Amino acid sequence: MTKNPIFCAIDTSNIDKAIELIDKISPHIGGIKLGLEFFTSCGLEGLEKVKKFELPIFIDLKLYDIPNTVKQALINILQFEPAYTTLHLSGGSEMLIECVNTKKELHSKTKLIGVTMLTSFNDANISEIGFNMTIDENVNNLTELAIDCEIDGIVCSPLEISKVKNTYGNKLQIISPGIRGSNNLPHDQKRILTAKEAIDAGADILVVGRPITNANNPTEAAEHIYSEIT
Repeated sequence: MTKNPIFCAIDTSNIDKAIELIDKISPHIGGIKLGLEFFTSCGLEGLEKVKKFELPIFIDLKLYDIPNTVKQALINILQFEPAYTTLHLSGGSEMLIECVNTKKELHSKTKLIGVTMLTSFNDANISEIGFNMTIDENVNNLTELAIDCEIDGIVCSPLEISKVKNTYGNKLQIISPGIRGSNNLPHDQKRILTAKEAIDAGADILVVGRPITNANNPTEAAEHIYSEIT
């Protein structure tokens, strides 16, 4: 492993708190993930402040809408040149192909990452939204769709990494949320592993949020999680 695969999820509505936190942990992480909570409060001004740390940025808005709406939103995102950004694979092939073509037309280096199944789902509650297959079956179907549509990578829980790697090799980058240190609680995520387990399974990028951001000492927490995979 030649670089730090840990992207810290900065889920906060307070830009000053975000900047203070990033300043502390930046030597021990490989990138920064900014999601809905950050953007709906801190917006583009907050993004510009975060970019000053010169760490790779993962804009995680999980776009999911009709193809034209997602295309226009993606155009706006790509102008900020993030390392990664996310789309829901369940948006379907027309939406995904529209996004891939848009990226090509703009000569963007941003990697388009398809979200499979959220880590808050498991086989017990997935039927609530009309899925009659297991998590594993849904992840497999959506991964095949990602490959067919030339998506650069997928988001899946740590529990699906090994199967995806064994089936598809290195055709896709795998970004895995639901990552914990060896001594952390699961919170509201149901399909989780430790950072070391996820890396050993074949994950390329690990998304770590609350085990770092809610720690009494975020710097030590980030350093500890990184030490577990090196």
